[in-house]
Amino acid sequence: MDGLKLFGIGYSWGGYESLIVPAHFTRTAKPFAAKGPVFRIHAGLEDVRDLIADLDSGLKRLMETQ
Repeated sequence: MDGLKLFGIGYSWGGYESLIVPAHFTRTAKPFAAKGPVFRIHAGLEDVRDLIADLDSGLKRLMETQ
């Protein structure tokens, strides 16, 4: 997350900025067997192609460290 250029770290309070935070969840209705990091993303008003490219490069860096 620290390497993302367009996403700030934090929760959205209705703003227009793109934000991302690590998320932790528990599922009570049905088991969820997936493992790995989970992120909550708020997409702001930046160009969607730029946001996708930023996330793509961040996820590639994450996979290199795994």
